[in-house]
Amino acid sequence: MAAPNPSIELSRLEKLVRSGLPSIVMITGESDFFRGKAMERLVKAVPKDAELRKVDGADLKASADDDAGDAGAASVELAPELQDLRGGGLFAKTSFVVVRRGANWWKKHSASIAGLAEKIPAGSGLLLESAKIDKRKKVAAALVKQLVAAGQVFEFRDLYELPYDRERGPMDGELCKWVLQVSKKLGVPLEAESALLLIAQVGKTPGELFAELERLRDQFGVDTVRAPLAPRDLVGKLTVSFASTPFEFAEAVLCGKRQAAQRSLTAMFARGVKQQDGKTMDSGGLLPFTSSWLFREIGKVYEGRLLLDRGTSMRDLPKKAGVFQFADRFLEQVKCNSIAKLNRGVTALHACQRKSRMVGEDAEVLLERFLAQWFDGAPIETAEEFEL
Repeated sequence: MAAPNPSIELSRLEKLVRSGLPSIVMITGESDFFRGKAMERLVKAVPKDAELRKVDGADLKASADDDAGDAGAASVELAPELQDLRGGGLFAKTSFVVVRRGANWWKKHSASIAGLAEKIPAGSGLLLESAKIDKRKKVAAALVKQLVAAGQVFEFRDLYELPYDRERGPMDGELCKWVLQVSKKLGVPLEAESALLLIAQVGKTPGELFAELERLRDQFGVDTVRAPLAPRDLVGKLTVSFASTPFEFAEAVLCGKRQAAQRSLTAMFARGVKQQDGKTMDSGGLLPFTSSWLFREIGKVYEGRLLLDRGTSMRDLPKKAGVFQFADRFLEQVKCNSIAKLNRGVTALHACQRKSRMVGEDAEVLLERFLAQWFDGAPIETAEEFEL
């Protein structure tokens, strides 16, 4: 069963917290941001008179012994932090142990925890956060199953950018709706188009989006009666907090993803592109590198499209075209690009390169114009239109 929307999980966690913390709560899932939010709420709910012990599981390295079968809990010496759960810590009658990034910690101590679970006294507890919960040991699997049934395991996945119904646009996706909800809560409400612009420029990571919304709040101030901010209000106000490469740019172009292509382009020129030696590529090399790689990828898709139009089956297409990696992506690109569109794309790239050499126009502007030509059918300058 798929994990629910993270906002729904947070609401469920809130209900649990209000009724009192149980002896064990597990926070898991792929979203660092929402796992962090959940742990913040749990720690805040720890009684003030309880002793609080925090453990960073990242400091513990996994070992081969951790994967050994089901050692009986009684035969395993309890870790110091778990001994507190038997009946309080040194300075309090009750105690809570908070474990962050606990994948390796859980693997090492899961058998002990399974044996200890029923003995944790009221008012004490274990709050465990880990992207994944290892269940290979029988006693660990049994405990997790029991906790799931009791509603004490919370899984936080990433927000979906697109809705399940692909005929609807990204405005109906979870990510856009979440940005709208958070912006309103922070006092800087956005229009739906503005939320999409924010996602396109800042990225899809909730933590970065949240930080950017806080920055907008500091710029615009909190105003409960102000109309939602339109895209024009955000011009020159947003930052770019993620990196991209010509490879991602080409992929977005050929997969027909306008937003992703613009986001990639903005990031490359705002933050640069890392080379294999770790150094940032000179900005003058971005246009030649990007256009060269895109030309190569268009050529590959062009060959695939010719084969498809001549009757080659989709199953045999990657092999016939010499594509042995990322075949699914290649087939997607072949399906969504006609020969006419690919030809026009090559013409637009040639025009972009000519204008760079002859006029010296800004490289980012030239590639933005290419996107308009590729996605929107904007006119392409011919060689005769350039002043020679």
